[in-house]
Amino acid sequence: YISIMDDGLGMSEAVLHEAMRPGSKSPAEKRDPSDLGRFGLGLKTASFSQCRALTVASRRKGYPIATRIWDLDYVVRHNEWRLLKSTLGGPERTMGIEKLENGTLVLWTNLDRLTNGEKTSDAAAHSRFNDSIDGVRQHLALTFHRFIEDRLIKIHINGHPIIAWNPFLESHVATYRTPEEAIPFGESNVYFRGFVLPHKDMLTPEQYAAAAGPAGWTAHQGFYVYRSKRLLVPGDWLGLGRPNPWTKAEHYKLARIRIDLSNNTDSEWHIDVKKSTARPPSLIRHRLTELAENIRERARSVFAYRGRYGTRMPPAPKFERPWEATIRNGHRIYQINRTHPAVRTALLAAGKIAPEIESMLRILEETVPIQQIWLDVAEQARDVAKPYDGIEFNVIRSDIRRAYDLLVKSGVNRTTIIAHLMMIEPYSFYPQFISEL
Repeated sequence: YISIMDDGLGMSEAVLHEAMRPGSKSPAEKRDPSDLGRFGLGLKTASFSQCRALTVASRRKGYPIATRIWDLDYVVRHNEWRLLKSTLGGPERTMGIEKLENGTLVLWTNLDRLTNGEKTSDAAAHSRFNDSIDGVRQHLALTFHRFIEDRLIKIHINGHPIIAWNPFLESHVATYRTPEEAIPFGESNVYFRGFVLPHKDMLTPEQYAAAAGPAGWTAHQGFYVYRSKRLLVPGDWLGLGRPNPWTKAEHYKLARIRIDLSNNTDSEWHIDVKKSTARPPSLIRHRLTELAENIRERARSVFAYRGRYGTRMPPAPKFERPWEATIRNGHRIYQINRTHPAVRTALLAAGKIAPEIESMLRILEETVPIQQIWLDVAEQARDVAKPYDGIEFNVIRSDIRRAYDLLVKSGVNRTTIIAHLMMIEPYSFYPQFISEL
């Protein structure tokens, strides 16, 4: 069996009886702003998707414990939908509700869907059951993370607390966030806030793995739609985009956008019974697209340039990245930047063999394995090394020193050289060596 218990307000017998009736609330009924329900179907449909018997016991201060049961086997045997009234059937299943002044217990028995008829003594079945528990833990950690973070609730599974998973990595100093914008819609507002997560080089391996989320980095990009702080959509572009709807792509994986809705706009947003899908109303699609475009572009920049975003010292033309993208005959190509200090040093020292060096650079440019790089990054993103990873420190120091010497010969003062080297890849990843110059 599976039991779920809370220490909330609890219900009297009359209120519990009404709550157990499918469709007990009208979708058009005006609700408290914090009410997460809508159709009055959630508990019943979710339970019957996993078990054949649903028992709910509730206690409210001043009232005795009230119990109601939906038993599908009873329905089959008697050809009658009857809400049963019974005891919990054993102290091992009361889970301590009799000790609470207020609270509710939900009990699932005859777990036909969850166990698929497997024997409880089967080790493999136990393993699959534990995997299901892990899936539930991840779902709760994401779906209700704002409630947990705000300390509005505490959720435990088998006595272990659920740790909230915040998809926006708001605790990290390198996370970019926009101010919250209120978009007028009907009698209420839709609240938009964009986030661009840090490049992986700015995260520890543990932080990077945690921020990926249950489905991975690429799957978790896009809009996160919340209804009264409860997450409905865990990352999706919602059919927005121009000229064509956006799809999830590796280079936009750092873009995550929070949308907050009130619970009185369900029909306009096409919230379904499962509360797992949403579609933006036509009146605000254009504004949402505009705002999201800015976040996507910034996320693409951070992804491409290894997190070097924000306020920068404008580099002189000769202080640029080793590779630069350009368009040739209508197609994007990648060229080695001849003004990069390391490249320029080699070309100046080449003398008579400079044409051979140029020929070698062109071969490298014309054979950049773009498709293979994309596949490798998409399939094994964690395996991409940062510049000079695994290279001896004396080699790194030597390369930085060569770039420094070239700039000294160009007549640039030391203070300016140090500042610029801090902004030039790949030297910028080793500020401690630059400071030694």
